[in-house]
Amino acid sequence: MDYSYVKLGDIDLMELMIINDVRRGISTAMNNSVYDRYSDGSDVISSRLLSKKIEIDFTILDKIVETKKTISPIISQKNLQKLIFSDDHNIYWNVIADGEIKVTEHNNGKYTTGTISFLVPSGHAESVTSSILNATNSGGENGTITPNTTDGSIEIKVNNKGTLPTFPKIKLTNVSENGYFGIVGVTGLMGLGNINEADGVVKHESEYFYNSESNIPFSKFTDAVGVANPQNNWLATNGKLEFKTDGLRLKDKGTVGSNQGVAGGMKVMTLPADSNGHVGAVNFYSYFNIFAWAGAFGQTGVLQVLFTDINDKLVAGYGITKGDMSGNNASMKCWVGGNRPREYASNNFISNNGEGNGAGNMNNTSFNEKTGHSDFVKTGSQLKFYWKSSRIEAIIPELETVEIAKVYIYIGQYVQSNKFMTNLSLRNIWFRKDNVDVWHDVPNRYAAGSIVEIDMENDKIFTNGVATNKDFVNGGKFFSIPPGESTIIINQSAFNHTPPQVELTWKENYL
Repeated sequence: MDYSYVKLGDIDLMELMIINDVRRGISTAMNNSVYDRYSDGSDVISSRLLSKKIEIDFTILDKIVETKKTISPIISQKNLQKLIFSDDHNIYWNVIADGEIKVTEHNNGKYTTGTISFLVPSGHAESVTSSILNATNSGGENGTITPNTTDGSIEIKVNNKGTLPTFPKIKLTNVSENGYFGIVGVTGLMGLGNINEADGVVKHESEYFYNSESNIPFSKFTDAVGVANPQNNWLATNGKLEFKTDGLRLKDKGTVGSNQGVAGGMKVMTLPADSNGHVGAVNFYSYFNIFAWAGAFGQTGVLQVLFTDINDKLVAGYGITKGDMSGNNASMKCWVGGNRPREYASNNFISNNGEGNGAGNMNNTSFNEKTGHSDFVKTGSQLKFYWKSSRIEAIIPELETVEIAKVYIYIGQYVQSNKFMTNLSLRNIWFRKDNVDVWHDVPNRYAAGSIVEIDMENDKIFTNGVATNKDFVNGGKFFSIPPGESTIIINQSAFNHTPPQVELTWKENYL
């Protein structure tokens, strides 16, 4: 067969050699475990696919020595690379070179032949692009989504055109408040949330107070010019914050006192009264989205989300500080109040845009242009601060009955620096009170507009970008979809008769 290209990673091997023969095989070897019967024959207990090999015979005619030197580091990578053949360009094999590349020089070294052997650890190929099924293409080749407005369920006929099972990603956008999802496929089922969560008048549930997405300029937060910063009076508050493009940013640094080292602005909001007319929350939750990306080395800045009692005494705080005036080091900070107000935790990161560039585990995977998801929880004396898919926990006994009554937002710049961070903003914030004794409506676990994402392959669940595997109901399992057409049924809380918006994404696998 003639190939127009054979790509390994970004390199076309045919630009370096003549491809004489390719051996991909028709399928992948199977390993079967059997149990011998007392009578004739055996019973199959289990079967699994093994890894496979792809072999390429080649010839090098020109510049043989130089070409060998070029090919060797390309092929001898220690990590998996994508191998794509032009005759089947919609799929790729994840491969790694296996064994020695043996070559033979012919006619006094005028041309060389050899064979490259690649190992395919998975034993199968994957589609180059993902298949997507949503309301826009429902009824097409990828399947059909049929919502039921009577009970709020959805039937999904999904068409996996691959030859092997694959693990999909399911994205559910809640159109109405909801407390539960039951997801049933042909190979398994799972539940998220609480199937018994009610929508009526219930004790000890949560009450949502504010969401900046419905208050874009953050106008319900008022300026707190000259008010002492609840976390540290070293941070001056004579400046001004203003909504700009993506969220609250520093508009005017303002002035500083002789004993202050950061100039900035601050806004404050007092929690609304709950359905019982009470202001303050012993049990409290807040989600916020922070963008912290320095556009150049040496840029500095401070951002804080602070929670206080009615008298402005600090209960807890979450923030970003970058005082590095030469490099790109920043820190995520957690502060606690009580009898001994202090910095409780600090986690360093590189304030890039999450692109890596050698940052390793310091890479800014939390506050870059695409993410920023963070939250804070107070349950009595227990405080929790979200950081990289888990929460930092603090137990402060004297805060057991202390109520959060105010939320402060502070953004400032170190006075010794003349380079402010290019991107330091609070893009979104919302909060709620938990365990309200009596009210008329119960905000459910999944608010209208909230997005639940289930990654079946990696056993991950996210709600609004925050890891929420805690919602997984014991007894369920993450499951795959088989080749061909199969059905997935999604049910919701009994009180919710409005189907969610659904999108499935999957990679097709081929032998």
